[in-house]
Amino acid sequence: MTSAEPIRFGLIGVDSPHAPSFTRLFGNGVDGAVPGGTVTHAWKGEPASDFPLSLRVDAFADEVCRLGVTLCDSPEAVAEACDALLIVASDARTHPEYFRRVARYGKPIYVDTRFAPSLAEARSMLALAEASGSLVLAGSPKRFAREFRAALGAADAHRVSLTGPLPTQPGHPGFSWYGVHLVDLAVASLGSVATRSGKVTVDAGRPGPAAGQVAVTVDWGDGRVAIMSGEAEWNPYTRGRIETTEGLATFSIEAGPPMLVGLLEDIVESCRSGRPNVPLPEILSIVAIVEASNKSLETGVPVTVGS
Repeated sequence: MTSAEPIRFGLIGVDSPHAPSFTRLFGNGVDGAVPGGTVTHAWKGEPASDFPLSLRVDAFADEVCRLGVTLCDSPEAVAEACDALLIVASDARTHPEYFRRVARYGKPIYVDTRFAPSLAEARSMLALAEASGSLVLAGSPKRFAREFRAALGAADAHRVSLTGPLPTQPGHPGFSWYGVHLVDLAVASLGSVATRSGKVTVDAGRPGPAAGQVAVTVDWGDGRVAIMSGEAEWNPYTRGRIETTEGLATFSIEAGPPMLVGLLEDIVESCRSGRPNVPLPEILSIVAIVEASNKSLETGVPVTVGS
């Protein structure tokens, strides 16, 4: 594959609207909204009986097939046919096993939004990637949204306030479903758990800024603080305030296909350069903070996460 050739991407699990959206945005790899890549193959995934969103898999599979994607009978077949892989299955509980099945091919693998359900599984996935030479790609699309990147800028951030919808799904309690977007933005703004202080305290025992809101405060212990809040009812907007050494910046991101463009551009660039699009310590930090948030929400007491 040369830099002039579109990267052939394969979808692993297609029960997410990201499957057809990614396919449309890439198009033929030349004149689509995101040039440089094209989706050529897909595997439907294995729906879970306790996860209602799995019921969408046949409709989304038909949709990507109508867009010219070849449906395969296994993730391994997709890996053999493609240059890079996109694990877009909605159910994060499937990600570790899907990752395990394709990591041995040594190709770039993007794991969509919810990298892994637990820190132990995330560490195992990164170990598999290191052993096989697979490039690990990750991150919420909101991290790569132009609105967020413009607000963050190049200055050092020390405090962020993030508000967005916090619905849940079966098997994805607390911050495991939509809250992960806020955690990702917090880590992208303030850095991983391992930086400087080496630990963070996650506290879900404080009231939210508005009635009926859930709130989680993450304190890096060195002046960096993130406050994440929202309501259970979904809405398309995620908003934030970022305090940096240069002042205050705000942003608002609307969910939808245009929001995905920055992520896909970054994935193409990472596949070309061989560099992770999210530092590996940040991937682990996001998973760890989500875990700690859920534990604090359940117990009502702060939880400390070490490096």
